[in-house]
Amino acid sequence: MTAIRSEWTKFRTLPGLPWLVGLLVVVTVGVGAAATALAPCCDVLPSRVSLAGVAAGQAAAVALAVGFVSGEYATGMITTTLLAVPGRGRLLAAKALLAGGTTLAGALVAIPLSAAIGPGVTPTAVAGSIVYLVLVSQLALGVAALVRDAAVAMGVTLGILYGFPLVARMVQDPGWQERLAWISPMEAGLAVQGGLEPVGTWAGLAVPAVWAAVALAAGRARAGRSAAPVV
Repeated sequence: MTAIRSEWTKFRTLPGLPWLVGLLVVVTVGVGAAATALAPCCDVLPSRVSLAGVAAGQAAAVALAVGFVSGEYATGMITTTLLAVPGRGRLLAAKALLAGGTTLAGALVAIPLSAAIGPGVTPTAVAGSIVYLVLVSQLALGVAALVRDAAVAMGVTLGILYGFPLVARMVQDPGWQERLAWISPMEAGLAVQGGLEPVGTWAGLAVPAVWAAVALAAGRARAGRSAAPVV
């Protein structure tokens, strides 16, 4: 509980982090509303259109999660944090819980609002999109714990999320397009919104979950090997 209280205090007192939760809501709802206004009225995938803002709003979720880790290295506050909470695994777990929880709070506002503005959004798409944003926050937190630099962590995480879809669109071979869809955390994860065959509706969320688990494990492993103060 000490680690969780400490992380919550830092979240409340660092002005940038709460604002990122608001940015997640504004971007997700705004892009979704714009997509709904511009899309044809008879679009066959209304959930994909109404929730189009998730793909943009996830950048705020990434920045929020990275901020829970990298900011302390930039300011040198990590040493003070480790004096209060010397257990590195416990500290990383607390950061993951707070990053996931604050992202969840933003998603619980943004996704239902987007669904209310846009027509035809299924409950599955709403619930799955919320889970997806939380998984993205965990992926970003793990990457940040591994690299410890905010700019690098943002670049790596956003590269993973947006890079695979870009490569898939440049590949002409259908077989490789399918393989890339199955390993892309964004493509597979957003299959819950529909229209991303052959990725299953719920099975796709296992892909960002695996990415997040690997990133968190890598971040924790580096912490255990380093002699310097780390999470």
